[in-house]
Amino acid sequence: MAEAVELDFRRLFDSAPVALLVLDADLTIRYVNGAFLASTMTRRAEIVGRRLSSLLPDDPHEPRTTGANDLEASLRRVSETLPALSGGGTLDLCHATPVSAPVFDESGELAWIVCRAGDVQQGDTAAGARIPATGVAAWAGGRQELIEQNQALRAVLDSLDVAVLGYDRNGRAILTNPAARHLVDAAGQAGDDAVHPRMALIDTAGRPMDDERHPVARALRGEAVHHVEVYVPAADNPARMYLAEGGPVTGAGPLAAVLAFHDVTLLGRAKQLKDCVVRVSEILGEVGPAGLIIANAVKTVGVMLGWAACEFWTIDRVGQVIQRRNRWQAHDDPSDGLDRVGDLLEGEGLAGCAWESRKPVWVTDLGSDPITAAQTDWSPLRAALAVPIPSGSSVLGVLIFYSDHDETPDDMRTAILTSIAAHLGEFLERRRADESITALEHSRDEYITLVGHELRTPLTGIQANAEMLRAEPDIPAAERQQMLEVISRRAAELNRLVATLLDVAGTRAGHIPLHSRRIDLTEIVRAAAAPDDPAAGIDVDAPATLPVYADPDRIRAALDELLSNARMWAPRDSRVSVTVRGDERTAVVTVANSGPRIPADQHARVFELFYRSDELRHGGVPGSGLGLTLARAIVEQHRGTLTLSEPDASTTTFTIRLPRNAGREP
Repeated sequence: MAEAVELDFRRLFDSAPVALLVLDADLTIRYVNGAFLASTMTRRAEIVGRRLSSLLPDDPHEPRTTGANDLEASLRRVSETLPALSGGGTLDLCHATPVSAPVFDESGELAWIVCRAGDVQQGDTAAGARIPATGVAAWAGGRQELIEQNQALRAVLDSLDVAVLGYDRNGRAILTNPAARHLVDAAGQAGDDAVHPRMALIDTAGRPMDDERHPVARALRGEAVHHVEVYVPAADNPARMYLAEGGPVTGAGPLAAVLAFHDVTLLGRAKQLKDCVVRVSEILGEVGPAGLIIANAVKTVGVMLGWAACEFWTIDRVGQVIQRRNRWQAHDDPSDGLDRVGDLLEGEGLAGCAWESRKPVWVTDLGSDPITAAQTDWSPLRAALAVPIPSGSSVLGVLIFYSDHDETPDDMRTAILTSIAAHLGEFLERRRADESITALEHSRDEYITLVGHELRTPLTGIQANAEMLRAEPDIPAAERQQMLEVISRRAAELNRLVATLLDVAGTRAGHIPLHSRRIDLTEIVRAAAAPDDPAAGIDVDAPATLPVYADPDRIRAALDELLSNARMWAPRDSRVSVTVRGDERTAVVTVANSGPRIPADQHARVFELFYRSDELRHGGVPGSGLGLTLARAIVEQHRGTLTLSEPDASTTTFTIRLPRNAGREP
C-alpha cells in the first residue's frame, strides 16, 4: 500500500493556474492565489480584507456594463440560498455555476465562496487602485451569458404546467417549479416529508408505494422512469392521477435525479367515466328483477366513480312526492342525516329541486346551501349532485351522488352521469313496455280461453234449452219454467261478463267519466264491508272519518271486487281485515286475508285481463278473471295505485293508495 502523503493545500491553492479568490459569507475577500495576483498585478495586502464591490466597479465609459454589480448580486444570492440548501431548501440553479462554488463548514453552514476570476487584463497597480473595469467585463462576461441562459431555462421551467422536481443524492428536492410546489401544497405534504423520496404516492391499485416501486427512489438508484401512473392523495380533495417520467442526472453538481409529474387526472377520469357508462349499460341489459338491477347499477356508479353514497329516488304520482327507493354507501354510515330525509315535494330538497328543474343540480356545501341546509346535519358529507331520470318530457325519478370532500362542479361528470340517468330511464320504460307486451300476450291467451269456456258454457245452455222448447211445444209447465230460468240465468251471466268487459275497456280508455265529489272514505269502506250476510267475517279498522275527493260509486265498485276476492280465498272461520289510513296527501285502504299464498310465478299476473289461476279454473270456481283488472283500472283512473303484497308475506294484502284530492278541479 502506498504511503499517504501529507498535502499542503495552501501551496496547491497558490499554485493553481487559474485566478482564484476566497470570499466569506459577507463577500469580503479573505484570500487570493498567486495566479490572481499575477494577472491583476496587485499585492495580497491590497486585496485581502476589502469588499469585492470596492475592487470591481462597472466601466464608467460603458454605461451598459453591469458585470460587477451582477457578479456581486449573484454571489449574494449564492450566500443566501446555499445555507437554505444545506437545510433542505430549494436551489436556484441559475446562481450556482462552476464560476463560484460554496464551501460548507462541519455544521453545514456556508463558510466560504471560492471564485474563479478568469482572464483579466492588467491595469494600474498603485496602492489602493482598483482592477480595471475592462478586466471585470472579461471576467464577468462569460458568467453573465451563463446567467442569462439559466434565467431563460428557469423561465421555461416555471411556465410549464408539468410538475418538475430535482433531487440531490439524499433524496431532497433542490429544484422545483411552481407546478411542483402547487402539487406538494395541494397534497398537504409540505415540509421535510414533501421533498423526501418517501413522499406519499399510491399506485393504480390503491396501495401505498414503497421504496422498491417509488419513482423517486428508482431514479436515485439509477433507473429510468417511464409512464408510471401514480396517485397523489390529498386531505380534503380526491386523489389526482399523475404520469411520472424521469431518471438519474450526471454532471450537474448536487443534482442527482429529475422527475416530471404530468397531471393526467382529467384523462384518467374520462376513461373512468367511460368505463362506468359501459358497465352500467351491461348491468341494465341483464335479466332479473328491476329493483335488483337498479340497486346494482347504483352501487356500480358509486364504487367506480368514488362517491361516498348514491341514492335512487322515484316519484310517487299518488301523493305527488318523491321517495327514496334505494341507497348505496361506501361506509357503514357516512351520514345519519341521510336517514332523516323523508318524502319530498316537488321543488323541496335536493331530489325535489332536480325533479322540478328537470336539470342536474350541484350542491357544493350541503351544510350551508339553501336547498339542503335546513334538512339535516350532513357531516361528514360535503357535496352532492342530483340528476333527474328522464322519460320524454317528464321525470321518472332522481339519482343523487354524495361526496365526503369538497367538489368543484364540472361539465364532464355532469354529462356522463346525466347519460347514465338517461340509460336508467330507458331501462325503466323498456321494462314497462315489456311488461305491457307480456300482459297483452297473456290477455290474448286468456281471452281465447274465456271465449272457449266462459262464453261458450252459458251460450250452450241457452241454445240447448231454447231448442228443446222449440222442438217439444207440449213440455209440461214445470219443466218449461225450469228451462226458461236456465236461459234467463245464463243470459244474465253473459250480460254481466260483457258489461264488465266494457267497463274495463271504457275505464282504461278514459271513456267512462268520474263523478267525483267530497266523500267520506271510511263510510264507503264500512258500507262495502257490511254485506247482507253477517257471517262474511270482515273486520274494519278505520278512523271516524277520512274525507277524500273521488267518485263514490266507482270506489265502491273497486272495494266490492277486492272484498269478493278476499272472501273467496279466506279460509273457513277466518276473518278478512280491512284498514283505512290517511295523511295530508294520500288515503290508504288495505284488504288482507290469511288464505293460501299466491305463487311467485303468478304474482305479477293477478291484475292481467282475464287471468285466473289454475286452481280456480280447474276447481270449478265461477268467475271471469276481470274483477281485479277492473278494480285496478278504477283506482288508476283516480290517479291512485293498487298493489299486491310480496309472495312471501304472511297474508295476501291488496293496497289502494288514493290522492286525497284526486279529480278536483283547480
